Amino acid sequence: MIMTKLKRVLAVLDGGVADRVPFSAYMHSTVHDKTSAGFIKFTLDFYRKYDPDYIKVMFDEHYDLPVTYDFVRSREVWRLLEEFDEHIGAFGRQLQALKQIKDTVGPDVPVIQTMFLPFHFAIRLAYKRILEDIKQDPQSVLYGLDTIAENTIRFGRACLAEAGIDGFFFGAYGCERSWLNEQHYKQFVMPSDTKVVDALSAAPVTILHIHGESSSYFTLLKDYPCRALSWEDRLAGPSVAQALTLTDKCLVGGIDHHMARSCSPAEIIKQAQEAIAAAGGRRLILAPGCTFLPDTPPENILALKQAVTGRE
Repeated sequence: MIMTKLKRVLAVLDGGVADRVPFSAYMHSTVHDKTSAGFIKFTLDFYRKYDPDYIKVMFDEHYDLPVTYDFVRSREVWRLLEEFDEHIGAFGRQLQALKQIKDTVGPDVPVIQTMFLPFHFAIRLAYKRILEDIKQDPQSVLYGLDTIAENTIRFGRACLAEAGIDGFFFGAYGCERSWLNEQHYKQFVMPSDTKVVDALSAAPVTILHIHGESSSYFTLLKDYPCRALSWEDRLAGPSVAQALTLTDKCLVGGIDHHMARSCSPAEIIKQAQEAIAAAGGRRLILAPGCTFLPDTPPENILALKQAVTGRE
């Protein structure tokens, strides 16, 4: 019997058997249009073209800072971060877009919000200058991260209660040795990140993305309270087969998103078949290791659906 997309995704998250392996395809979208209307159109057009099993909403707006600040350009700014209303500014525009997207596709299609975790937001605000701030004024950085966490939690709860979405794709950026060693990651990143994931873990669909192309902290983050793990298995490892021995959670991956920019659709299908075989057709959502890049040929993205359905 053919399942709805929501039932299919929930089945594999529960470790059960679905009618087929679900798949995900997504691409950052603010580069296409910064308006809410343009963003909604891009998201729905992308969904209708590639037909993934859930819509991963990829709104890339800037985190709202106090008036007169565009970035965290000095360590003093971390102390100026403040509580704000999640219904206005960048988060407010996301809520509006989420509700319209969910209302359009209906209850049988999972809609999940890409939720940057606090350190990910902080990197977007300060980039690698945050590493110097951690050395010079660690308490101010921790204060800022905790403030970001509280705002993110309120926004996430509004996404569930007001927009009616089905869950979150938590983006953990900087979780690799090129950013912080393991000790500093545990000290400065994990408290605020896990605060957000803990608060929103009851959502039906929760996926943690462990970002990193080499030496990522997969084993450190694999026990976060979420239902599935996404990571760059083809680049950073572990492989899908290895990950199955490290966690009982559902896995999200299998496709090298960098290679997808230049290979043939046949190579995408080959990688997909390898991942599906490694997982035995269970506990897997076929997906790119990270977002498909804008120059990825459409036929390579469409190959994911072909790999799991056998149809072009």
